[in-house]
Amino acid sequence: MAAKSIFEADGKAILNYHLTRAPVIKPTPLPPSATHNPPARLAALSFPEHADVAGILDQAEAAYPFLLAKDARFVAKPDQLIKRRGKSGLLALNKTWPEARDWIAARAGKTQQVEHVQGVLRQFLVEPFVPHPEGTEYYICINSGRDVSSPPSLPQSYPPSPTKFAVSSAKRLFDECS
Repeated sequence: MAAKSIFEADGKAILNYHLTRAPVIKPTPLPPSATHNPPARLAALSFPEHADVAGILDQAEAAYPFLLAKDARFVAKPDQLIKRRGKSGLLALNKTWPEARDWIAARAGKTQQVEHVQGVLRQFLVEPFVPHPEGTEYYICINSGRDVSSPPSLPQSYPPSPTKFAVSSAKRLFDECS
């Protein structure tokens, strides 16, 4: 099964939208949500070629008023499917908006080399900084597939034993997401 990467901003928007709208999979002691999630506090910034970087950052302040909140701290990072952004110096952590803005302005539209790949940074993400202990950050991999009730041709051993199927499915999912 092929895997398709998406921008972090798109993934967070999808999760934020569907978390309170999805059907409950198993019983929960929590009361059902009476409202849906508000829009995520997430600023997705795009810098097309030959764009006025300062102008786009000014527009961001108008479009995302949470950026101007007093004493707010932010994370700024490129959102271009780059692995190991932290090791490449592409994370601005615990910054005020003026600091994050300057950090983005210094990198937007500029060529950056990450390991052996070189490219221009055009997509950035700014979100609130949430302090957390090291080792408590998780990544999400969502896999979708077709549900085929009567496949045209199956091997003689179909269906596989439940244990064998679960182990091979989990391994396949892990391999696809790593």
